[in-house]
Amino acid sequence: MRSARIVVALVAALSVAACTGLAREPAAGPVPSAAALPAGWRWESYGGIEVGVPAEFGYDNGSQRLGQWCVGQRRADAGSPPVVGRPGLATAAGCPESVDIDDTGPLVSLERALDEPADGVTRRGDRTTVRLRGVAVVVQVGAELRGRIAGTVRVVDGVDHHGCPVRHPITEHPGYRPVRAPAEDAVTSVSACRYPLVAGESIISSLRLDGAAAQRAWAAVRVEPVGGGPDEPQNCAPEASYGDEVVVLLAAGGEVVLRYSGCDHRGFDDGRTVRRLGVTTAKLFLTGANTVFAGAGVALLPGE
Repeated sequence: MRSARIVVALVAALSVAACTGLAREPAAGPVPSAAALPAGWRWESYGGIEVGVPAEFGYDNGSQRLGQWCVGQRRADAGSPPVVGRPGLATAAGCPESVDIDDTGPLVSLERALDEPADGVTRRGDRTTVRLRGVAVVVQVGAELRGRIAGTVRVVDGVDHHGCPVRHPITEHPGYRPVRAPAEDAVTSVSACRYPLVAGESIISSLRLDGAAAQRAWAAVRVEPVGGGPDEPQNCAPEASYGDEVVVLLAAGGEVVLRYSGCDHRGFDDGRTVRRLGVTTAKLFLTGANTVFAGAGVALLPGE
């Protein structure tokens, strides 16, 4: 049995359905560089695709927002802020699909394009969906902003805007251990790269810490007790013990694997030493785009 505390649904609760007779356009082409984004915007990474959004966009469970919009207060009445969403564990209320921003609130959702894998752009109601290389970027915001966001969608080959590889061998080998640990006194930045533990899949999200923030986060990792854990191997089958996802920290020429989603092998692993999964330390890297959601809230880490 997989851990009940923190699970990422790699398949979104609601796929974007195709409509017969819908006009189709070619998928958006790559944007030349980060300079192409308007001032005050940022990139968001998922599955080898990036999209630009205004900096004021927060984060939420994309599966819950799109597929479970009828649960709780209507977003228009709640004054829901704009967010970026990714697939997450969702409730099962069975809401009908809605392309009305008043139902879902303004959001940009990044998910796998399951029902219609062909590249292209479709428009319905308040929604524009850009499908590119197996990823669906669902842009459900106001009309003027909708076109601007959809126009930024681009393919990323190699590494994303935070320096994270789009693909990492850990997706094929959940027991992967780093070959080289970061140089302890040389950390000036940390890229936190989140991956699903599913063969053939690619990056879920990423963030980057620089300067003093990176050094504080790295120092927090280094003082966690040696030994790993807390583990509960009795709570799941061995083949599920690594969980559903992982974060790889890149710093000073090395790697640290942050494991938190399974019932076993938890902790910070630099290939030489495994340190305990401290909740406060782990949350330095599981925030912002890397936040793991479950239903209408943030998933709990082991020890919370």
